[in-house]
Amino acid sequence: MTDQRSFARTVIAFSLAVIACCALTFTILLLAGSPAVQPQRVLDADALARAVLNNVESDDDFAKPPTIDDVSCPASVPVEAGREFECTVAGIGDSNSSGRAWVKVKIKDDQGTLSLG
Repeated sequence: MTDQRSFARTVIAFSLAVIACCALTFTILLLAGSPAVQPQRVLDADALARAVLNNVESDDDFAKPPTIDDVSCPASVPVEAGREFECTVAGIGDSNSSGRAWVKVKIKDDQGTLSLG
């Protein structure tokens, strides 16, 4: 009789251990695929500034060509298709203009492809 109880306790303990392992594995897999756990992708600030600068570099609104330090864009822009925002390029203007340009930026897809205008 004690052998049956001991065997039953062993089977129950083993079953509970298997259930706990399964629950832990499921929880880890669930959290690993959860967007809340994955870091949000953001645009590379330096690459964004270079792209904006290339968009206005040939513009005649500047007496002195602007540098990458003159570009101001929002920080940590999430990569989301369709998201739009503006960057500013400050510089020394000529007598006819302020020397400031605003560049409208649109993220075209989830890969971070940009449309500048």
